[in-house]
Amino acid sequence: MALIKKGAETIAAVALRDVDGWLADEGLEKSDVTVEANDAEIRTAARAAINRTAGDTETLVGTYGDGVTFLLVEIGKFAAALKVAGSMAATKTAAAPLADALDPLVAGVADGTIKLPYKVKDGGQADALAEIGTRITKVAEALETDDA
Repeated sequence: MALIKKGAETIAAVALRDVDGWLADEGLEKSDVTVEANDAEIRTAARAAINRTAGDTETLVGTYGDGVTFLLVEIGKFAAALKVAGSMAATKTAAAPLADALDPLVAGVADGTIKLPYKVKDGGQADALAEIGTRITKVAEALETDDA
């Protein structure tokens, strides 16, 4: 449940997923009020919004899988070319295919047409990296137990 406040006064309590509709029904803008909800409700609402706009879990996993596979292959080719590069010119030549392949992504991030989730999350890159570290540690700890 989200509490909608105007100043110090609570003016409504609605499900977080219904806040936008309630505000529209009341003729209010988000800038007119403060919306408070607990972390679990915020996370559930964010996941629902992602599912509606970006795709279901399986689609997202597929997209991220494609990205990881692309990176592994392209970085592998880059590493192999660097391994035999004997000069700065050869190093630059080795880097060119990977740089060229990533140029559209890098350009989209630079011009704002591509947004990175970790950059828009509260806490930004630092919190995203800390979360990654926490999750991978928890997975490793789960694999270390006798129950795994």
